[in-house]
Amino acid sequence: MIALFKHRWNRVAVRIATTCFFLGTLLMLTALMAENDIILSVGIAFLVLYIPITLIVLFVLFINTIAHLKDIHEHVMTMIIVLMNFPIALLYINFLSP
Repeated sequence: MIALFKHRWNRVAVRIATTCFFLGTLLMLTALMAENDIILSVGIAFLVLYIPITLIVLFVLFINTIAHLKDIHEHVMTMIIVLMNFPIALLYINFLSP
């Protein structure tokens, strides 16, 4: 899938989004199985780090989109992939809330 993106920042953003998705899913599944407060704390710390990183990535993608308007479909697709992690994170929080 990375081959679809010719701009460097788009490839970086998709890799970050994919890594965060897999780490978040792994933390959520581990928290559901173990029911341990330490794992929940690690998950919350991960979420606290994830939100600012994602906002910075979205800002860089927006600037990249303005700089390269002819490839707007690629940039919009990248932003959608990055933004899809927010509802997934909210769903995971809903699963873990008592």
